[in-house]
Amino acid sequence: MKPTSEATYERARRLANLALWAVDLQCRRLQTEEPEDKDFVFRKWADFDFLMVALTRLRRAAKLASGIPDCQQSLVPALAEFDASLSALKKLRDVAEHVDDYAIDGGRDRSIKRQALEVSVLSMGGSTLEWLGHEMNSDEALKAGQKLFDAIREASGGFAQRAQQGVQPDGPASSGPAG
Repeated sequence: MKPTSEATYERARRLANLALWAVDLQCRRLQTEEPEDKDFVFRKWADFDFLMVALTRLRRAAKLASGIPDCQQSLVPALAEFDASLSALKKLRDVAEHVDDYAIDGGRDRSIKRQALEVSVLSMGGSTLEWLGHEMNSDEALKAGQKLFDAIREASGGFAQRAQQGVQPDGPASSGPAG
């Protein structure tokens, strides 16, 4: 049985909440010195990789919620704004996740050459990464993530409004956990 819109929304909201916590964690790590920094000089680069994964998970949770009719009106524009503010996210994440293909010039984006994989610049404070001709700032990424999560939370209003009007949720009632 397919989950109800309400169950899908709640799951998407929980997944987005977890992803936003991970985004926040990675952004804080990028602002601090960690014990392993003396041995692992590329730790902040690794944290940027994890930040990109967390941002992508947040986006996917928002995309899941945006597929619900009651959420589309608010989340479709929120996703577009998120994508515009982090325009390089998909490309950077794709290259990082498929580094094995790009390492032999076999990635989908033929403009990326293997020599560029290990060439990047991290700002002195650690908040901005320049890689593959793009910049990603962790402070801006966190703001964009928070704004997207706020839109997900606000999208629940459609469900509350229907409940107040006495409209039945879609699908049969479940006696077990949502889902």
